[in-house]
Amino acid sequence: MRAYTKTILRDVGLMLHIPGGMALVSIWVCVAFQEFYAISAFLLTSIVSFGIGQLLYRSVQQYSEQAHLRHAMITVALSWALIPLVGAIPFVAVASHLALLSDVSDTLVRFQNPWNAIFEAFSGFTSTGLTMALNSRELPYSLQWWRSFMQWIGGVGTIVLMLCVLDPTIEPFKLYNAEGRSKRIALTVTGTVRRIWKIYLIYTGVCIGGLGVLGMPWWEALNHGLTVISTGGFDVTGENISAYSPVIQLAIVPMMIAGAIGFAIHDRLLRDRHFSVLWNREEYRALWLLLGVGVLVLLLENYWFHGSLLWIDSAFQWVSALTTCGFNTADVETWSNSAKVLLTVAMVIGGAAGSTVGGLKIKRVLTLYKGVVWHFRRISLRPHQLMRYQLDGKSFGQAQAYRQIEKAAILAVLWMSWLGVGVIVLNHLVPEGYQLSDTIFEAASALSGVGLSTGISHPDLQWGGKLVLILLMWMGRLEIIPVMLLLGSLISGIKASLLRF
Repeated sequence: MRAYTKTILRDVGLMLHIPGGMALVSIWVCVAFQEFYAISAFLLTSIVSFGIGQLLYRSVQQYSEQAHLRHAMITVALSWALIPLVGAIPFVAVASHLALLSDVSDTLVRFQNPWNAIFEAFSGFTSTGLTMALNSRELPYSLQWWRSFMQWIGGVGTIVLMLCVLDPTIEPFKLYNAEGRSKRIALTVTGTVRRIWKIYLIYTGVCIGGLGVLGMPWWEALNHGLTVISTGGFDVTGENISAYSPVIQLAIVPMMIAGAIGFAIHDRLLRDRHFSVLWNREEYRALWLLLGVGVLVLLLENYWFHGSLLWIDSAFQWVSALTTCGFNTADVETWSNSAKVLLTVAMVIGGAAGSTVGGLKIKRVLTLYKGVVWHFRRISLRPHQLMRYQLDGKSFGQAQAYRQIEKAAILAVLWMSWLGVGVIVLNHLVPEGYQLSDTIFEAASALSGVGLSTGISHPDLQWGGKLVLILLMWMGRLEIIPVMLLLGSLISGIKASLLRF
């Protein structure tokens, strides 16, 4: 076994301790709501998590400390594939135990199927929000909490959690970068992740407190506070946010937007009170423009189709899609195809870089737009005129400017390619009655980590369809490239093994 492979397995072992620790923390819910039967499920999760994690970590004695970014990306992709598999255990264990009773709900019975449990866990840890729960209110409190807790941890990132409490072998910045982050808000990566957690905890507390004060029951405020700031979208009502008054619905809108703003901006807001950072950068001016124009266009579309502006639903759903939160106040499947296309575009774009959102991110979309503008300006240049390359207030040389475009274009091409593949495959697996626009919407929701659904994500969806959506959620959370590197390494390893024989 190569030294780099040992390094990867060692750090994957460290990462696998995370769901075990989460399961132990979750036992308080079992005690508080007298769901003592669920304690064994969380203990089993901890045993499996710590057991496999320790086995991988301690079985590797000789390893390389000079791992490259490629190895960090493979470590992150493999960890994000294995952690949800462990996180699925409480769903199967609790459902199998309660299924022996006569009055158990159909919602819970469906989680005896491992595919449904794995789907829910992937949706949770990737902070997506697509669900196999027919009615989340019928789930035990312990599983309601587990769903919200997964999204809260997944929203900020398991690597960010690991770097805060554990000591990995691979250089911390490479792991931090491999999970889709690059900007530091402290001198060191460790200092950065600790500051991120401090900001995250502050905003989580504000969301929970705000929802509770506005009249949301405190258990629901706790869960929705966790899932709104993580832009996750799981609910505990069975009716999502439509179960609440317009006041609470409108209060959730700025909370979703807060989740779509980068931690570096939140850091400056909290430390320096520089509110100008919310509009003095192109990325954030574009965010406010997209929010305003998108709501207006969706209002007009719904007025055209429904004969009513549906102003709260239109505003809420557009913000939910653009921030990739996935909360909803309306049945999107009943909206027009044009409205679904508009929401799909918002989901693909996503919010600001360095936040908890999915999607391509506004910064990359802006870079691609600038690339188009620069191309036409170059064509229009007169002899002896010089081209000026400026992005977000910074000037670049031609080579550096085009490197920025190249990076954004590569991810955009990969994103659209895998979205296309997902749509083609999923379209052959969905039940009859769904249109192509529904399939595109569902695939984009999964790949962008949103959670809005046209109804395709359902326990009755065949296992192949669930697998496609799981893969899209996994790839989208890590921005595709780490997953492709992992799959490429596995294929190369299999080929090398076959050639030996």
